[in-house]
Amino acid sequence: MRSSRRIVCLIFILAMGVWGCGEKASLGPEEEIALLDPVDDPAGWEAAARRNLYDAKVYSATVFPYTEEYSFSAGTVFDRFGAYPGESVKKGSVLAYGDGSALEEAIRKKEEQILQMEEEFEEYRRETEEALAEPAEEAKRLGDMVENLLETEPEEFLPAGDSVSGGEASGGSSGGSGSGDGSSGGSSGGSGSESGASSSVSGGNASGAPVKNPAYIQWKEFFDRYEGDYRILAHQVDIARTQLKQKTELYELDHDYAVKELERMKRELRQGILSSPAAGTVVAVGQWRNGDFVGERNKVAAIGDMDRKLLRCQYINKATMAKAKDVYALVDGRRYEIVYEPMDSEEYARRSALKETIYSTFHLAEDAEEIAVGDFAVITVVNDIRENVLSVPESALHKDGEGYYVYVMREGQSRAVSVEIGMGDGVYREILEGLQEGERVLASETMTAGEERAAVERGDFYSKFSGSGYLTYPYVTQVRNPVTYGRTYFVEYAVSLYQHVDKGEVIARIRVQPDSVELERNQVKLTRLQERLSVLERRLAEAGGGDKSLQKTIAARREEIAEVEELIGSLTADYAATQIRAPRSGVVVFMADYKPETILGRDAVLAEIAQEDNCYVILENDNQLLQYGNQVNVAYTDRDGEGKIVSGRVASLSEGGVSSGLQSRYSWISLPPEAVGGMAAAVPGENGWMSRTVFKVEGQIRRMDHVLVVPKEAVWASGGMTYVLVEEDDGSVTARSFIAGGYDATRYWVVDGLSEGMKLCLK
Repeated sequence: MRSSRRIVCLIFILAMGVWGCGEKASLGPEEEIALLDPVDDPAGWEAAARRNLYDAKVYSATVFPYTEEYSFSAGTVFDRFGAYPGESVKKGSVLAYGDGSALEEAIRKKEEQILQMEEEFEEYRRETEEALAEPAEEAKRLGDMVENLLETEPEEFLPAGDSVSGGEASGGSSGGSGSGDGSSGGSSGGSGSESGASSSVSGGNASGAPVKNPAYIQWKEFFDRYEGDYRILAHQVDIARTQLKQKTELYELDHDYAVKELERMKRELRQGILSSPAAGTVVAVGQWRNGDFVGERNKVAAIGDMDRKLLRCQYINKATMAKAKDVYALVDGRRYEIVYEPMDSEEYARRSALKETIYSTFHLAEDAEEIAVGDFAVITVVNDIRENVLSVPESALHKDGEGYYVYVMREGQSRAVSVEIGMGDGVYREILEGLQEGERVLASETMTAGEERAAVERGDFYSKFSGSGYLTYPYVTQVRNPVTYGRTYFVEYAVSLYQHVDKGEVIARIRVQPDSVELERNQVKLTRLQERLSVLERRLAEAGGGDKSLQKTIAARREEIAEVEELIGSLTADYAATQIRAPRSGVVVFMADYKPETILGRDAVLAEIAQEDNCYVILENDNQLLQYGNQVNVAYTDRDGEGKIVSGRVASLSEGGVSSGLQSRYSWISLPPEAVGGMAAAVPGENGWMSRTVFKVEGQIRRMDHVLVVPKEAVWASGGMTYVLVEEDDGSVTARSFIAGGYDATRYWVVDGLSEGMKLCLK
């Protein structure tokens, strides 16, 4: 069996021809580099050597901040943003406003209604209590008197034995003495005496009826009189107090209802104001414009915590992470330990259904203040690794029914030798048994070293970005028609688009057609009110000035006069208006298309003025290459014709940092405030106004500083594996694999597998 293998080997060698000495075709910069060069017989023999074998994959990643996305608590019509990308906000800062102008007016009126309600009730309560003070005090005095009288109430009838009067007692005695005879007189006298005794016992009179106590009669007269007065007065006081109580209860019901209505309206207004629940930095805003309807589920803005850093990369499933032997991140040549954050199945399903790009997230397992948001990183997932193991090219292995074997050159002859294999990386295979280090095996493909050498060295690695953008101003103030009364006609604009204006400068000229009937009607009304006020003031003076009711009427009339005077002033001012002026300084970024004699409605928007010292360069980022925090250079030509370069920073998160609701094909470049003025005036027009100018934006992206780099001419790549030929100290050449983080037109940079100073053979 092994002899037949030798014959096959010889035939194979003859068939190979002379491959290694031929001239190689050069590859274009975008073509894949071939890993292995075919060789002739001598070059097809390679020594078994010790090397590291990797089964690993590298994923490009970006450092993102921990981010929360926010929406309005209820659907609303979008008005404007309160903060923009790159701006720091405090907890409670307004991120966006809904259009609550109508609601604000309703709240103002409701607050005035509640205040008036409170003042009117308080005045009623005070007047009522003042009016009740004296009657209540008098009722209390009468009540006390009635109580005292009840405590001193005498008996209604005289008690038995008390004499009603002295005359009745003497009559009995004279009856006895006036008798004709002694016995009769005695009897009669006795009878009289009995009668007197009987009256004393029963309190009755001669007929036996009860006798009223004179003291009681006198007391009763006093009691009836005071009790009657007390009951009448107390009843009147009770009625007044009951009315006060009823009106108080009714007021409280009305007041509570009005307060709840006010709270409801304020709650609705708050729902139209999106405030930041936490401090942080605005990293994204939605593409909403004034007048757009925003639902409660629509994302409006995102806030990032720059101290909580995450790494996101292409999706890596749980199974891959579970079987990995090592997972780490590399940023600027330094290794960082990371923790995988698995995505739950529901979130994965939701993102899949919404066709959102799915990413894997990692947390840094250590403090890394030197890492900044926007830094480029690579996540290295090592499935397996064999360090310093004996290995041969995969193309040297053969298999039959007995297992694997290789052809070894021993004693000048090729012999088939059985081997036991281990891990392979697709190019080389670990040999567990059957070979010794240095033994040469026959391989159909090998790497061929040229004469030139290069060293592994440290350097910076990055890709270049180039694009074009233009200035945009997020903070905009609208110039509206301020005329409320009369009919306003547009005449002409006094400024041009992108012109700088100062506060108070004329933006447009208008003509107002007055409503003379309305003005005359209010002037007549004012005259009559003033006449009535004079009459009231004269009556108050004649009454000595103490009539509170009249004072109240005069105060109300004066207030009414002030309102009419204010209205007449507004009418007169509006009718005299001929200009609309700038409410702030800035640059005109919008002008409505009005023709002369167009009727302008109240609050009609004529122009928009932007805050000049806060602007961005906006540019397309279709491939999502620019990341938050990337430094870029913005080039332009100033008004003197000199080229200028301003350093800016990307202030908006790209895909991967925010959900699809906040993703944008544009990137926001924040600019230093001191540079904005010069950029805005970069291309002046004939009248001193600027035109929209395109700015050149260039920068370095996916930057890795202080990493190992090797020339591209020294690298063989195939199937995701990268190899170099290393010249050892003894002059021998060994193929070694390494984990590459990426490459450009001239270099690869190294994640693992090579050391600084290694001498490499170029192809």
